[in-house]
Formats: sequence, structure tokens, C-alpha cells
Amino acid sequence: MGKFLSCTQLYQAIQEKSAGTREVLWVCSPQVGVDAHKVFSQAVTKTPPANVRFVFPLNDLTVKHGEVNPYEVQFLKERFKDESVKANDQASSNIYIFDDFAFITSAVLTEEAFENNLEVGVMIDGAEVEEVKAFFEQYMWQNAKPVGDLKKQKKLWNLNQKNDLKKLKANKRIKSHTQLTEWTDGIFSTWYLGVLNRLPAKSTSRIRGETNWGRELLLVGDVGYKAFRELHLGDLAYLADLVKLRGKVVVHLVRVRDKSRVETDDGDYHILCRVEKDYTLEREDFYGLLKTLGVSSRSAEIQLSEEQQKTVLDVLSTAKPKRRTRKKKSAAKAND
Repeated sequence: MGKFLSCTQLYQAIQEKSAGTREVLWVCSPQVGVDAHKVFSQAVTKTPPANVRFVFPLNDLTVKHGEVNPYEVQFLKERFKDESVKANDQASSNIYIFDDFAFITSAVLTEEAFENNLEVGVMIDGAEVEEVKAFFEQYMWQNAKPVGDLKKQKKLWNLNQKNDLKKLKANKRIKSHTQLTEWTDGIFSTWYLGVLNRLPAKSTSRIRGETNWGRELLLVGDVGYKAFRELHLGDLAYLADLVKLRGKVVVHLVRVRDKSRVETDDGDYHILCRVEKDYTLEREDFYGLLKTLGVSSRSAEIQLSEEQQKTVLDVLSTAKPKRRTRKKKSAAKAND
């Protein structure tokens, strides 16, 4: 039996069914956009279904054209099992399956489709869902290939960011009919990465050359293998800058946007971050915080426990946070 859905109805139904799925979460789409995971309920990451499958036509051409975002593909690989995401160049259907419900829809897996476009779909339940699953299994999944390292695709994606920004500005002129629910930070790990390491220009140039990372975000020097391995896209971290202000310590709250292994004389493991907030502490207060946490001032790549995280927040709450202005961002281009 099928039920016709459109626009906000379609989004709300997918939110509801993804929140309740326990066994099967299967999705294929010819497009996957920035933050496309927000189309689903955040519950799918808090209690992942037993059988998760994502299929996209991931190749150089779809990345170059901005159709498949390799960063979102990496996000899904990290939040679920690595083998849960595969590439199939023939995937051109929009199919969303949650346990005993399936959606056949015009909506590709992008925020724009669900917020701005006039999309429609049919929600199927009952015996017909098994037919949809059989099609997905035979044609989408069995013919798909594992997704390996995404370094090449991410570098290609970064080359086309200027065009993407132009498209984004054009899309903002369209009035949204649906507002996607923002995900909270409940699923993102919080790390203390220690003192911000200033990279020499030579190493910075090498890293940016191999990754095509822009200059608008914070490039953090060698973070150590443990943090590099366990930090995921979207995770939060605290970085202490001891040289920005005399007698004070600026603590950056940052969100991980990318990570890359590039061999340099100053270390091989690097992350790219967006600064969310800046907190200014007296130097003695900062070192007092580290002592309370049981963290050495020379430590790095430490994942904070819930109790440690609460202690950090209590201390930082006494320092008025300063959101980054465009002028400050320009002046603080990291490590160049």
C-alpha cells in the first residue's frame, strides 16, 4: 500500500521512520550534499540500525560536478561501519528504506532538495516493501564497490568550492518551505588537543598543496596518530593558543572539518578545523584548569571524559566567549 507525500510531509515522514528504525537503514541516491545526514533523525547515530547501507555514484565526475560530496561520504563511513557505504555508478534512483517502510521519491539526498525543491514521494509498507528491498539488494548493493581512501576526491572537491559558493548564494534567494532539524553535539566526541602548534610556512604550503585546503579555516599541525585515527568529521576539540595574547591564553573551541596525512618535517598527521568560539583565560586559570583535569601542559590528543568536559565548560563559562568576526577570521588564518 502506498501513501503520497510532498515537501514537508515527505521530510517529516523520513524523520519519523528513520528515528524508529532498528534493523534496516538502506539509502541510495544519485546525489549527496553537504550535511545531507540531517535529512535523517539524529537517533540513527545514537542507536545505529543493525544493517546500514548507503549507495552513491561516487567517482571523479560526480565529485567534480558537485553531485556527490566526498566529505559527507566520509561522515557516513565514520558514523556507521566503513563497509556500510559503497559506490555504484549506475545508482540513479532515490530509495530510502527504514525497516518495514520504503520511500520512492524525487528527492535526492541533499538539504536543498528537502528544504527548497517541490519534491514528492510515495511511502510504501506491507508486502511491496520486500520487492523494493530485493531490487536494492540485487541491483544497487551487489553491483556496488567498497569506498576506499577519499583523499583524491576531497582534493578535487576543494578545487570546485568557489563554484559551489556561487550556487549556494543563488539558492538562498529561494524561499524555503521546510526547515531541517539541526543535529546537536550529542554524538560528537570532545578532545583536548593541547597547545596550538605553529607550522612553518614550508610545511603549511606542502599540506595545502596536497589537500587543496583553503586559507579560511584553521590548519592544525601534527596532532599525533591517536587523535588522527579517532577524531571524526564534526568532532569538537579545545586548542590552547599561548602566544596570541601576552599573559593570557586563548582557548579555541573548534570543529573538525577534515584530516589528512601529509609527510612534512614537522609531523605527518594534520587536521582542518573551523573555530566555533574563542575564550580568553588568565594564564594561571588555564594551568589551573589543566591541573584540575589531571592533564599535563605538554599533553595532547586526549579525549575528555564527560566529567572532564563538564569541568572545562564550568571554567570557560566564567570567560565570555567571543564569536569569530570576519575580520578576526581573516587576521587569524592559521599557521601561515
